[in-house]
Amino acid sequence: MLDGLLKDQIRGDGCIAGMLTTYSGVPAFFYQKSPMDTDEGWEKPCYPRMDYGIDMRYDPERKNSGALTVNIWCVDGNAAMPEDIEMQLVELVNGTFYTPSGSDTVCAVWNRSESFSFNSPFEAKQDSPPEGFGMTVSFDLMAFPCQMTTDPDPIQGLNNWTKCNFPGMTVIDVDGMPEIWKPSVENPAIYWRFDGPSANDRQSYAVNWYTGQFFAHVITGEVTGRNRWIKAMTELIQIDGEVLLVDGSPLFAERIVIRQGADPLREGQFTLTGRYGVLAQHRRERTQVPLNRANFWFTDADD
Repeated sequence: MLDGLLKDQIRGDGCIAGMLTTYSGVPAFFYQKSPMDTDEGWEKPCYPRMDYGIDMRYDPERKNSGALTVNIWCVDGNAAMPEDIEMQLVELVNGTFYTPSGSDTVCAVWNRSESFSFNSPFEAKQDSPPEGFGMTVSFDLMAFPCQMTTDPDPIQGLNNWTKCNFPGMTVIDVDGMPEIWKPSVENPAIYWRFDGPSANDRQSYAVNWYTGQFFAHVITGEVTGRNRWIKAMTELIQIDGEVLLVDGSPLFAERIVIRQGADPLREGQFTLTGRYGVLAQHRRERTQVPLNRANFWFTDADD
């Protein structure tokens, strides 16, 4: 599950783990709630430490999405303050893809960080408890479900076209995704999303033609490298003019729109409007509708 992968990532990072205290010999990173300060499992001091929560919600387009909230707790006298841990946490988690076994790929994106203060009643045997400082770090979680449907599948065709022409890209839902992975300029992630087809008046006896919009989400570690990948894709698909689908039929590129400022996770920067055909079913001749209580009129000539 996602929470298990997150624990492995945080506790396995030497920088963050080195700034946290330990509980029962492991870095103090807990789901939802930490043990009480008086618990015997703590190795004094019992701060800094972190806890987290995951809230998932239904998304009609992406199947699910949600939020990850991480709370950082520190007190006076700690070598590391919340801002120090927050900087390392955002650098580690932001833009990371998580693929739990049997589940959709999910990406975490930093949203905001907010400070708070608290009093720790059991940190030390003093007349007054030390003052505590904390920070809540929020990440958006965006799912990347499989978009492939039935043949001729334009998404499968676009995925194959990408793998053939840009082998350095990792195609989500096609390539084997590691459980924890972060794309880079040298190895970006791409996700093709289908907005749905619309029929037009170009119909024939053998083929029904459809027009669809397809969005490419190109995700890298930084903006400049991402723009280079998008430019290369745009130029190649304009030169080719079409993308061959699995059954050998073409997806004709009719219009391409690039929005460099679009959110790479929610919207996608590359929009392709394409026309593709689906073989029509054989038409069946309609049989004559049987008549109930048919009346027959005869004349003398019919006798």
